[in-house]
Amino acid sequence: MVAKSIKMNNMIFNWDNIQKSAVSLGMPIDKRRALVREYLQAKFIYELYGQNYARKLSFIGGTALRILRNIPRFSEDLDFDNLGISDNKIEDLVGEVRKVFVRENIECELSVKKNEEKSYFEIKFPNLLAPLEISHNPKENLMIKVDSSKGWKKQNLETQPLLRFGYARNILTNSLDNLLVQKLSAYVFREETQPRDIYDIVWLYATGARFDKDFAESNGFADLLELAVDKYKTEGLKTTFSHKLAPFLINPGDVSSLNTFGEVLKRLWMLV
Repeated sequence: MVAKSIKMNNMIFNWDNIQKSAVSLGMPIDKRRALVREYLQAKFIYELYGQNYARKLSFIGGTALRILRNIPRFSEDLDFDNLGISDNKIEDLVGEVRKVFVRENIECELSVKKNEEKSYFEIKFPNLLAPLEISHNPKENLMIKVDSSKGWKKQNLETQPLLRFGYARNILTNSLDNLLVQKLSAYVFREETQPRDIYDIVWLYATGARFDKDFAESNGFADLLELAVDKYKTEGLKTTFSHKLAPFLINPGDVSSLNTFGEVLKRLWMLV
């Protein structure tokens, strides 16, 4: 039973239906925080790509794999390749999505964060987790980060359908082969290795993705596979990886797939 809120928003009002939809998607109902986040992500993507200029954004990263390809791993941030629009225009697009949330009485706070290289957005949803009895702290917010990059070029673009929680829309994204290259880049160049990158690489390969040599070379990563193999030989798989990854998996037992990473890299290398 959801606690009553003085300011009942549409999401809280529809919470039972959202949970039923999640069950139909094969999501574990006990992971309610992840469920809330994924609903908001799906709604954000739906509303974003209802705007014309969003055609200049390609939805990538782990959340794109989750929402568009149904990878059995929850993800947190929304990442995009910027195909040629200004940061100000992206801010306008995100601002329009926020207006939709507000019109539906979903409290939503948008802030722009800037550093030397780029700007990104943080969207906070207050007065949501406590009324849904997910948090005992009434001041705790759920936050979604929205990030875009102009660093990649010559993508192989395609559309994939968003079909979640009653939302249906074709969404622009990169090919699986492109996403594999981008995930390998994340694995190689992050200061701290994230097991989610390893899991995603294994899943992508198992799904049929292969290393896009032309895409890698076009972006200055001709030696990316070699660097990935060298890093794996040096670092291996840390014992902490499984514990860090398991809470984000639909089936926590799937952490065992990390153990195939070395073989996946070997096979990718042989296929180039």
